[in-house]
Amino acid sequence: MFSSWFPRAVKLLAAASLVGLSLVPFAARPSLAADNQASGDIAGNPANLGTSNTFTINSTQLSLVKAAFLTDGTPIASGTTVARGTPVKFLIYMDNTTTVPVDSVDVQDALVAAFVYQPGTIRVSNTANTGSAVAAIYAAANAAPLLSDAVSNADAAGIGGSTFSAGAGAGNAVVTVPASKVWAVLFTVKVQ
Repeated sequence: MFSSWFPRAVKLLAAASLVGLSLVPFAARPSLAADNQASGDIAGNPANLGTSNTFTINSTQLSLVKAAFLTDGTPIASGTTVARGTPVKFLIYMDNTTTVPVDSVDVQDALVAAFVYQPGTIRVSNTANTGSAVAAIYAAANAAPLLSDAVSNADAAGIGGSTFSAGAGAGNAVVTVPASKVWAVLFTVKVQ
């Protein structure tokens, strides 16, 4: 299943030497994860499919969340004023509450000019279980190995210019969110 995501944007609230963070959601196109189940004796022959055969398709709407943290892991609430020069970690994650993996997920996050990506800080994790608290998702992503910054099929995520991306649609490796797991990416920016 192909899912395309345009995560939350960061809206800047102007100040002389301070910047206010406000996470504002875009009107994203909903994405669904679907599992299906079949029963009967099909055996590769369409004639074997009779009225007694059952097919069930279940779908669940998925959501993408973006959160901000100080480098020590302290969450930054939306609307908080942050001093220029402060490093901020952005966590973007998707909780797949279904029993099937979600394939070919693409994520893009265009950074506004007030945030400058800090090289060598991209981490991707899919080890947190579905329903995990945000602190646990952050901890799992923060413990993941660092990825290359390059947008290439060698890693699931990268940065090109001021746009962070994950997934094959942006030129990275394919992103699959495992069943009953949380896929998360963590990267650091500096407030300008």
